[in-house]
Amino acid sequence: MRALCLLISAALALTSCAAPEPTAATPTRADTPLAAQSVLAWTNLRQGDSGRDVVTLQYLLRHAGYTLTVDGAFGPGTDSAVRSFQAARGLTVDGIVGGNTWEKLIVTTREGDNNNAVRAVQDQLRNAYGAGVTVDGAFGPATATAVRNFQSSRGLSADGIVGLNTWHALVTGASGGSSTTASLAKQILASGRITLGTSSSTSGGSPRQNVLDTSNGLPAKRGCASNANCGLTVYLKRSMLQGTLNLAAAGNSFYVTSIAGGVHSATSDHYAGLAIDIGIWNGVSLSSPSSAHTRARNACIAAGSDPSQTFDAYNDPTGGHKNHVHCAWN
Repeated sequence: MRALCLLISAALALTSCAAPEPTAATPTRADTPLAAQSVLAWTNLRQGDSGRDVVTLQYLLRHAGYTLTVDGAFGPGTDSAVRSFQAARGLTVDGIVGGNTWEKLIVTTREGDNNNAVRAVQDQLRNAYGAGVTVDGAFGPATATAVRNFQSSRGLSADGIVGLNTWHALVTGASGGSSTTASLAKQILASGRITLGTSSSTSGGSPRQNVLDTSNGLPAKRGCASNANCGLTVYLKRSMLQGTLNLAAAGNSFYVTSIAGGVHSATSDHYAGLAIDIGIWNGVSLSSPSSAHTRARNACIAAGSDPSQTFDAYNDPTGGHKNHVHCAWN
């Protein structure tokens, strides 16, 4: 009996010393990335990019305590700060600012706040959306009014508080927390990796004008083929806009010579708002056949373009794509 009691006592002692089970209120480090997966489509930024959204990123990094210049250029200093931030927050350390990194960086701001996060909001409102606010970091009545007006224009609750959905709309141009063709066009315009041709001699609209019109919710002007398309317009398709962004997100830089404008066959995917022509690929001119043609075509297909409608100098039986690569989406 004494031996049995000793065994029971030892078992109880072991049980009482066991580590407690982890609870949902205290997630482990391994749980955190799963819980933080973004469900919104954010603008991906990485070293080499530039523009308004990089300014926002830099202000938010400064708010998080990092010392760096706010110049809109994603250089080595910004890359180092991003990687340090990602490591500190348990995120994948890749230097790419995607949804998970954005959503760890953003902080809710409201009237009465005074910090670099407010400067990020004010810079977007003033320089991306034309609001008459001063970028001084002070969230006063004028900023609150501008925020409410912006929220109303995007179908968001006009409460003047810059939370997740308002931040997302400011950065991407999306409405109601979702990506639209207008927001995708805004991301293309802001990308430092995508150069849009501006030639005024282009039949129809230049690539930049096509995308500018789309960013404002307007149709793009088409080029002409045998006068059948003259004066007509088309809404650029989401698949093509997203595919163009996918090319840049994969680390490529390229020059777009035609979207809906230009002279093509009467049934061209350009006139349906589904295609782009690329004239320079990662710094290499496509004015004559080269291996860059093949690389650009393969990248377009990887970005979702239709292989049967994506042509370069080597796979086009008509011979009409010797000086560019044509990428079309469904």
